[in-house]
Amino acid sequence: MWLLRTYYAVSLVNYSLHFATSIHPYDSPRRNFRLADLITIMNGVCGTLSILSSARYLSMASNLPGRPSDAAIRTLYFAHLLPILGFGFDALDGKVARWMGGGSMLGQEMDSLADLISFGVAPATLAFTLGLRKPLDVLCLLVFVSGGLARLARFNATVALVPSDASGKINYFEGLPIPSSLFLTSMMAYWVKMGYHTTAGVLGGSDVPFGIKTLWGHKGGNGDVHVAALIFAVWAAAMVSKTLRVSDCIILAITR
Repeated sequence: MWLLRTYYAVSLVNYSLHFATSIHPYDSPRRNFRLADLITIMNGVCGTLSILSSARYLSMASNLPGRPSDAAIRTLYFAHLLPILGFGFDALDGKVARWMGGGSMLGQEMDSLADLISFGVAPATLAFTLGLRKPLDVLCLLVFVSGGLARLARFNATVALVPSDASGKINYFEGLPIPSSLFLTSMMAYWVKMGYHTTAGVLGGSDVPFGIKTLWGHKGGNGDVHVAALIFAVWAAAMVSKTLRVSDCIILAITR
């Protein structure tokens, strides 16, 4: 009996070793981090720190009778700078991946997640921080983040179908790439410089440019929306557009 038990035990060990060694060559590339992946993580770190800096600004500037302190304003500028730094890491990780012989599936997924944080959630948080806080404003910001999420998911699912050159670089993007939201981040940084985030009654009674429109009901109700918030909604539509094609040459010119 003990011989039979020993035989089964040895057989089980041999089977386990065979199974482990047989999946290792296939599974290892999907689990191991590379240098480019660590750079991608820094992109996500920049976006997360931007969100936290926006929250810190709100805690420093809330319930103040006058203008926020210089320290609070510096924190707000820092929150705008971080997505731009994240874009630097986003451009660098692709170059490092190609230098090291190509990217990986893990790196591709991490890149999309980091982009969503730095170029989707962080700009929406900045817009909320500057004053886009009405119910319809929040809805526009949610549409913006959702559009960025859908844009990244579609890119990952269809990147193999988009025409590319001999080196593997795609010829065009369907819809605006989500890093294009840096334009919105730069625009909001300009608002901070001009004081539009704190000066009530400027440009049509709004604390941000372009004023407020009442879509229904009375002024000051749930039908109010900042025109600036509509820009985020339009940007979301441009990101998920299937007819808008952005040349890869434009993207390369921006990243160089």
